[in-house]
Amino acid sequence: MIVQIRDRTALSSISIASLRAYLDSRGWSNEGRWGERPATIFAKEHDGRAWEIIVPHQDTVAGYAEGMADAVAVLAAVEERSQLDVFYDLAGAGADVIRVRSVNGAAKEPLSLRRSANFLNDAYDMLAAAARSAERTRATYRGPLSADVAEFLDQVRPLPGYYEGYELTLHSPVPVGLETQMDMGDEFRAPFPRRATLRLAEALEHSRAAIAEVVADDPLASFRQAVSHGVSANLCDAVAELARKGDGVEIGLSWAGVRPPSAHQTPAPAFRFSQHSADILTEAARSFRRNEPSLDESLIAQVVRLEREPEEFDGRATILYVMEGRPIRIQVEFEEETYEIVIRAFQQREPISVDGDIYRVGNAYELRNPRNLLLASEQSDDVPANNGATP
Repeated sequence: MIVQIRDRTALSSISIASLRAYLDSRGWSNEGRWGERPATIFAKEHDGRAWEIIVPHQDTVAGYAEGMADAVAVLAAVEERSQLDVFYDLAGAGADVIRVRSVNGAAKEPLSLRRSANFLNDAYDMLAAAARSAERTRATYRGPLSADVAEFLDQVRPLPGYYEGYELTLHSPVPVGLETQMDMGDEFRAPFPRRATLRLAEALEHSRAAIAEVVADDPLASFRQAVSHGVSANLCDAVAELARKGDGVEIGLSWAGVRPPSAHQTPAPAFRFSQHSADILTEAARSFRRNEPSLDESLIAQVVRLEREPEEFDGRATILYVMEGRPIRIQVEFEEETYEIVIRAFQQREPISVDGDIYRVGNAYELRNPRNLLLASEQSDDVPANNGATP
């Protein structure tokens, strides 16, 4: 398909750093400043001809979009590719890139609206699990996303074309790495978007290794050991769904050219998971949820039972909470100073806000260490509401 990009807004979105990183990575030489003009000339010999691209020093100069259009056209001619492909690669130079595709031909089959939505949701769940693990490693994640994770997911963009088959490319923008940052900054504290994609690569690598351990030796022990590397019930479920619906899936990552990673941060080119792997991942997720406590959860719940009448209340109660879309009853023993709030919530059928640690005990649940108890109506506006709130 021959496509010429004329959209000024799209062309203006290409950053100078992305263009320079792209040219550096493809062997274009920096010929220095273009006379007295605020621009640099990049040159390359190809097929017996000298090619030049003018890179401005500021994106506020007149004709910036036109200059980017010329750069895209020259690159498309030199690389013998479409301008659209070059444009997406230039955009990708400023982003970590995650590619998800079927390994068994499903990528060539157009997706319905329902399958497209499921595909995006599974990819979203995978990235969300990795991002949450970049903040704090846990076997299972419940409740609302943090502000950093939500902001990261808001910035990730899917490229067009995923609906044409089981193949998806995601761009996760990262800040430009200055010289000192590349030398030491990311080793000490990378920006959150980079930490999230690094954690995704680490979690996929350890998930793949854990699957091999399950097949060869002790079932599921290897998954428990991989929690500190970003493996969680949420990630296992998401990758399992991608593998199952894609008849096997390949997940590849590459780093933004504007922020090269350290040598030891370069991941394997791609991570493959078969349909058989999906079954193991699903069982690992079930095991995590069945056996691992969910610590430091923030709940919005309904007090549905007091173990004794209000005048004889001893703190033992049952609350109803929606966890992962399913209502569950949780046993709680409240501190004496909170009795009045619990009784009032029960009598007036008013939801409560409470923090605590959820434990699975046999077929039942307990909330241990209940704290920060409030009537939901008295909850501060700056406290995020829990996604599992009961009506």
